[in-house]
Amino acid sequence: MKNGVLFILLSYLLPGIAAAMTTLSFDVYLDDKKIGLHEVRISEESDEKHVAVQAKMQVNLLFITLFSYEHEAKERWQQGCIAELNTKTLDDGEHLEVTGVKLDKGLKVISNQESKVIDDCVRTFAYWDPQLLSSNYLLNTQNGKYESAELILEDEQPLTFNGMTYGQKRYRLNVGEDIVIQLWYDVDNSWQALETKVAGGRKLRYLRQEGSL
Repeated sequence: MKNGVLFILLSYLLPGIAAAMTTLSFDVYLDDKKIGLHEVRISEESDEKHVAVQAKMQVNLLFITLFSYEHEAKERWQQGCIAELNTKTLDDGEHLEVTGVKLDKGLKVISNQESKVIDDCVRTFAYWDPQLLSSNYLLNTQNGKYESAELILEDEQPLTFNGMTYGQKRYRLNVGEDIVIQLWYDVDNSWQALETKVAGGRKLRYLRQEGSL
């Protein structure tokens, strides 16, 4: 389950008195079992967006922890591109950190594995805004990899789970050669749900909590 693509959402801070704040809270399920929470906070000031993400998941069998995951991210956007980011992840005992700093041209990205400069308008897996996902490459903020991506608008079909329906607009996000992520939004493009397959063919789902604004 060490697939950063599933949990890559990011950053915030500097809320400011006049800044508008949006909080998106999700219950996380592995198949039919709730395993954690995922929260995204977005604030806007002048021409910048500040996004913060917190995720915590744990899979247990009786009194044994089979898998645990924690992710925190802070990200600053300017004109639809990442200007700064800082992330920390504890993926089943493995510590990962990624930082990004805007240069005159591109973004310098430092991760556990390497330091590199991406000469591009860099975007992350910003599930909270489908327009930002419309890029040929997206930065995985868990491990610092710049991954090929394709976002496709599909036929309208809500996600149904436990008697609840989520979203109307549906997208398919293809990542690399073998990762497919389904995303649902309401008519105003507010993120409602995510579904993807993980190890063993099991389904990982993010489902928007009622009353989350």
